[in-house]
Amino acid sequence: MAILEKAYPMQDWSRGMTAFEVLVSTVLSQSTTVANERRGLEGLRRRFGEVTPERLAAARDDDIAEAIWHAGLARQKAPRIRSLSKSILEAWNGHVERILDLPTEAARAALMELPGVGPKTADVVLAMAGGHPTFPVDTHIARIARRWNLGRSGDYESIRAALERRTPADKRKPWHLAIIAHGRTLCKARNPRCDECPVRRDCDWYRRVRGPRRSRRRPRDKRLRAPRK
Repeated sequence: MAILEKAYPMQDWSRGMTAFEVLVSTVLSQSTTVANERRGLEGLRRRFGEVTPERLAAARDDDIAEAIWHAGLARQKAPRIRSLSKSILEAWNGHVERILDLPTEAARAALMELPGVGPKTADVVLAMAGGHPTFPVDTHIARIARRWNLGRSGDYESIRAALERRTPADKRKPWHLAIIAHGRTLCKARNPRCDECPVRRDCDWYRRVRGPRRSRRRPRDKRLRAPRK
């Protein structure tokens, strides 16, 4: 992971965002691309001026859906965002930061009590907005963790626990971002570019799948052959 951190310098997408914007952005990111998630958040900013629990809780679902349509599944995400906003207003006086001030496990539990917030969303908000030492697991990280044989089970909590056991707390955020970048760039689900991978020699999947394939190749005969007559 240290090698990947050097290969992919940290690009903190949450810089300049409020904790609530990070939360909403993470909800928008479900089942869409990073570009469309960003467009959805910008749509909310254009429509409502500020992305706050107060403004979104008071909005109509249709208005939120129209603002976030770039992010996809707008009709499903809009009521989820409005319900989330109302819960934060009622339970936390509109301040996600109050949740993030709690110890990590307590903050995680509080976030997961909010409507539409699961383990991944909670961990992203904890790591990106609160500086908590969690290791969020997205589809890229889950795929790479399986290729690295991290943990026997492939469920979210098992992968997260395996990664947190193997990483120092202060490295989890940059390494989380580095592995995502690696998954988008080289270690793709289909046709991974193993020849360009800086950590392929330490990859269990590469040794098991790609390594034997290479060893079975017959070496080229470099001797000059006499021309046919």
